[in-house]
Amino acid sequence: MIKKVFPSDVEMKRIQTLRKYEKLHDNDQASVLLLHDIIKKQFKKVTDIPYLSHPIPSRVSEFYGDFVQGEAEQLAITVVNGNEDEQAFINETIDENDLIESFNDFAYNQSEYGFEVLLGYVKDGKYKIQIVPKDQYFPQKDGSVIFATYLMDPNDTSPIDKNRKKLLYTQQYRVVENSVTIERKLWEIDQYGRASNEIVLSYTGITDLEDEKIENLNVLPIQQIDNGKATSWGFGKSDYADIFPQLAEVNERRTHVSTQLLKNMDAILQLPDVQGLKDDKGKLVAFDNITVTKDDKDAKYITNDNPLIEATERHIESQLKMISWTTAVPMFELLKSSMPERVESLRIQLFGAVRKTDKKRAKITKGVRNILYIGWQMLKGTEMSGRITIKYSDVLPSDPMTDAQTETEMTTNGLSSKKSSIMRLHNYTEEEADAEMEQINNENIASGAVNPNSPPAL
Repeated sequence: MIKKVFPSDVEMKRIQTLRKYEKLHDNDQASVLLLHDIIKKQFKKVTDIPYLSHPIPSRVSEFYGDFVQGEAEQLAITVVNGNEDEQAFINETIDENDLIESFNDFAYNQSEYGFEVLLGYVKDGKYKIQIVPKDQYFPQKDGSVIFATYLMDPNDTSPIDKNRKKLLYTQQYRVVENSVTIERKLWEIDQYGRASNEIVLSYTGITDLEDEKIENLNVLPIQQIDNGKATSWGFGKSDYADIFPQLAEVNERRTHVSTQLLKNMDAILQLPDVQGLKDDKGKLVAFDNITVTKDDKDAKYITNDNPLIEATERHIESQLKMISWTTAVPMFELLKSSMPERVESLRIQLFGAVRKTDKKRAKITKGVRNILYIGWQMLKGTEMSGRITIKYSDVLPSDPMTDAQTETEMTTNGLSSKKSSIMRLHNYTEEEADAEMEQINNENIASGAVNPNSPPAL
C-alpha cells in the first residue's frame, strides 16, 4: 500500500537534485549554477548575457563510461563450474539485451546520477533487463520499491500540454511469502505532485496491467548499482556532486572575460582636432591618413589593457586542476592537451582514475551478476549452480611488445605455462587456448619437430 504522503519531502528533494545533475550534463548549467549580480547588471536583458557553459560534467561521465567498459570485444560474461544450460542462458540474455554494449551506459549513468537501477522481467520466454529512469525509482523503508511515472490525463482535452491534468501511475514491488508481488495503481495528484485520490486504471485506457505475482522468488528483480559508497541518503554520490563550486567559477569567470571583451574589443579611435576631419555638418569624413603638427596629439586607439585577464586564466586553470583532483579525470582529458607518450607514464598519471574505475567496475559487476542470477531463477525456478564471472580488459592500453617479452620470460623461467600465457596475451578462453596450442604443435611437426604425443620408438 502506498504511504500517506508520496513522494515524501525527502524524495521530492532527491528528484530535484537529480534534475540538477541532468541539467549540468545537458549543458544547461546557467539555470543551476547562476551568475553573480555584478555581471548581470552590465546587461539590460538577461538574454543578452553571453553565458559560457563548459561541458565538463558530460565529459567526466563519458570518460568513466569508456574506462569502465574498456575494450568491448574483451568484456566477457561466463559461468564457472556451471552447466551448458546456464551458459546458454547467459549468452541468450547478453544478445537479447545488448548487455556488453550496455556496460558503458551503466557506468555513464552511475557517474551522472550517483547510481544505476536495473529491472529484470520475463517477456515471451526471454529474460529482459531494463534501465530504470532515476527519477521514477523510490525504494521504501519496508524493503519494497515503488516505480512512479506521471501521465497526461487522456480525458483532459486542453490543447496546451502544460495546462493538461496529470496523473500518477505507480508500481510497487514487494516480497510476500517467498514470492514477489507487483501492485499497480493510478492516482490523482495534488498541487505538489503527490498522490491523492486513487482512481481505476481503466480511466486512462490501461486494462492489461493488473497486479502481478512472481512465484518462488524471494528477492526483488531490481538492482541498485551505487557509485562507490552509499551516502546517508541511501544512494551513491554523483561525480558532479563535489565540483559544483568549481564549475560555477569556471563558467562565471569565462563569462566575465567574455563580457569585458564585448565591451572593449571595439576600441575607440582618438583623433587630434585638426582641420579637414569633419564636414559642414560636423561629421567625420572618410580619410586614409591625416597630417598633424608637433603641437597636436597623436591619433591612437584607446584600449582597455586589463592585466587581470591573464590572472583570470591562471585562476580558471587552478579550478580545472581542482576538478581533475576531485573527479580523478586527468587534466589532459579536461583540456584535451597532449598525453604522455609512454604507457608507463600514462599509468602513473591515471593512477587515481584507474583505482576509481576499479571501484565502479566492482559495483557494476555485483549488480549485473545479481540481476542475472535472479533471471535464471525467474525462468527456471531454481538457483544457478555455477558462479557468474565478468572479465574486463585492462583499463589502459598495453604495449604488445612489452607484454610478449614479459610472457616469454615467465614461460622460459617456469613461472607460467604456455597455455596461460596465450590466454593472457590474446584474451582467449581455455578452449581457444587449447586449439591454439594444438595448431602450434601441428605447425612444429610439419616443420620437422618431434611430435611430443608420439615420440619415435627406440
